[in-house]
Amino acid sequence: MDARTSAATVPADCPEVTGFLPWTDPRFRIDPYPYYARALAEAPIMRDDADGSFVLTRYEDLMHYGRLPSIRIAPEWKKAGAWRVLLDMALGHDEPGHTRLRRQTSKWFTPKRVREWAETTAGFTDRLLDGLGPDGLVDGSDLAVEVTHRTVCHVLDVPADDHDGVRRLMRQAMPILSARPAPRDFERAEEALDELRRRTAALIELKRANPGEGLLDSLLGAQDRGEMSAAEVLATTLFFYVVGHMDATYLICSGLHLFTREPELLDAFRAHPDRHEAFVAELARFDAPEPVVTRTTTEDLVIHGVHVPAGSSLRLMLGAANHDPAVFDNPDEFDFTRPPEQTRNLTFSFGSHGCQGRLLAEAEIRVVFERISARYSRVELTAEPDMRNTDASRHYYTLPLRLHS
Repeated sequence: MDARTSAATVPADCPEVTGFLPWTDPRFRIDPYPYYARALAEAPIMRDDADGSFVLTRYEDLMHYGRLPSIRIAPEWKKAGAWRVLLDMALGHDEPGHTRLRRQTSKWFTPKRVREWAETTAGFTDRLLDGLGPDGLVDGSDLAVEVTHRTVCHVLDVPADDHDGVRRLMRQAMPILSARPAPRDFERAEEALDELRRRTAALIELKRANPGEGLLDSLLGAQDRGEMSAAEVLATTLFFYVVGHMDATYLICSGLHLFTREPELLDAFRAHPDRHEAFVAELARFDAPEPVVTRTTTEDLVIHGVHVPAGSSLRLMLGAANHDPAVFDNPDEFDFTRPPEQTRNLTFSFGSHGCQGRLLAEAEIRVVFERISARYSRVELTAEPDMRNTDASRHYYTLPLRLHS
């Protein structure tokens, strides 16, 4: 049992989660932050009566309980329907399999390599901006997904065609990760992941016939040396190919949308190149694209006096923790001048399962903003964006913009 607690505190009242976080309420899905604030203040742990899971919101709790050795990730992916495909890559493994698989890709996302990939992102961004008409009209979501998908395909060294098709299939596959997926979501996710697996298998076959020097070539080399199985190569390739654009695309859109609401932020970004990385970190804290991760307990815990049995699912609310007033002053304000101790957001998860592509995503976001701010004085919203969120993932379907010279 967790050393920070004692049996004397068991049991205690544990509120039902939907009284604080109404998973399917459209108002919650569009703007969860007022709901997070109430949960942070009044209910540090909640129980979901629908599935027996427990929900944590506070930063300190996520950092402590989420990193306990007894907290595991693999059992959650086994329950994730079509997403169980990730069981065969690093994200689906606990130790020691996690480290073994992560080592196969980590060298591709070092700071030095990411600087190289950022130059690629800049080239793609410039080409897209060169193609805009004199009216400056562009859909921010289209721009973001094309730039980021092309970049990750460059890293893999595979063709970067049909970014829109990959985005469409991912939009179809993501709702299953909600706390309240609709029955139809399971079938749609199976259809989408089947198609994405087929496309990934075709990329691997193409790569076998046309070897190069990309990440996929490195994975196939590991398979040939007996360091990875064919299933692990497929799952790892699929993950980077289909997920590589997602969080960066959302955060680029979120930032462009923010520039339309607060034009002075674009001026500030342009005026302070030394704060560009801090700006992107604050954007990630401010509006997490995937605001929750799930884990499984393998021992009994007592959290804030509530008995959490072994085998329970924990929903760790990253988006709420990023707005915890115990860590972040004025948490609902965008402030890229925060002191270093207030820049440690959890958007890209934490601990050994922290996002391996974090540096790349942050570089992509920064580069897109740098190229736009260098060419344009203002970003205008020309129509309301179409956002379709669940409690577990946030998506801009459209973001109609005009870029003013």
